[in-house]
Amino acid sequence: MRFGARVLKTGIAVVLTFLITNQIGLAPALIAGIASVNALQPNVYRSLETTWNQFRGNTIGAISAIVMVLLFGNNVLIIGLTVILVLAMLLFFKLQSVSTLAVITVVAIMDVPFGVDLSTTDFLITAGTRFSLVMIGVLVSLLVNLVFIPPRYETKMYYNCFNIANDIFKWMRLELNAVTESQNVKKDLEQLQSRVTKLETMYMWYKEERNLFKRQRFGDHRRKVLFKHLIASTRQAYNLLKRINRYENDYNHLPDDLKYHIRIEMDEMMAYHEQVFMKFTEKIKPETSELYVEGSHYFEETLMAHFLKEYSQLTDEDDKIQYENILEIITSLHEYSRSVDRVDRLANSFFSYHTDNNKIDIQDETLDI
Repeated sequence: MRFGARVLKTGIAVVLTFLITNQIGLAPALIAGIASVNALQPNVYRSLETTWNQFRGNTIGAISAIVMVLLFGNNVLIIGLTVILVLAMLLFFKLQSVSTLAVITVVAIMDVPFGVDLSTTDFLITAGTRFSLVMIGVLVSLLVNLVFIPPRYETKMYYNCFNIANDIFKWMRLELNAVTESQNVKKDLEQLQSRVTKLETMYMWYKEERNLFKRQRFGDHRRKVLFKHLIASTRQAYNLLKRINRYENDYNHLPDDLKYHIRIEMDEMMAYHEQVFMKFTEKIKPETSELYVEGSHYFEETLMAHFLKEYSQLTDEDDKIQYENILEIITSLHEYSRSVDRVDRLANSFFSYHTDNNKIDIQDETLDI
């Protein structure tokens, strides 16, 4: 089990919700507690958006519940019919994302023993109280997201990229030197795929964040573009490792000079990528890693030219098929190279111009989150 900031914020939201409801004297506080847990979102922007949607959805649910109780009573069949009606209206107004809490509001209001024990006025007061409890829980979740432990997306994304890329580099070097079994890499490939996907999801949350100050929005957009391409380069590194693992046998049957050429190109790309990471923490100066852009310094011809020369000498069809598989590795390497080159040029521009607005707050962190 991972104990993260969201777990802590959920506990804080529940505690604050119960303290507020007890202080005001509203009951049952359980409704507000459930609402606060349900309304907690991964970022501030989603919290603001969800609060507005929750208000509209819960209002629809509360009004529907009150009308149905006053017209038909609150037996089990009427409650079920009201839930169906509310869900249909939420779909019509494109508020299905808040349907869970809206249904809780309906059930909480319709569960009031109307008729014998309560008059119409008392029922309306109780219904208003329960609607208020739901909205207190929603507002407390918004407050917690705004004030307590705001998400440090830039730090998280940087260290996730860094740690995932290092794991990919480790397996690449083992694969290229033929010192590991293919099955061992396949096990880690599944985990790496999951980690990269989570990283891309985290970027979507980060992209949704909005800065309240107009003069800082341009810098925010530049940072978002920079991290978008940093994550894209990590994805390309993963794709390259996947191709190497898939065609490992074909690679091992290549001539030694071509294998060496591929290994050197990949070693230089990994070193290039590592230096790009160092730019983000400003441990090296911009433009430092440009020497890697032009490719290997150990060969007079490019890797593609070397590959085509070897391929042109083949006569056996099976050998040609093997070389065509190797072409997929070279193509993936080229895509990876372009991706790293793109993020490097963006980093050079980011840290060289408008330096007052271009700061990345990457705090010390060693764990992959």
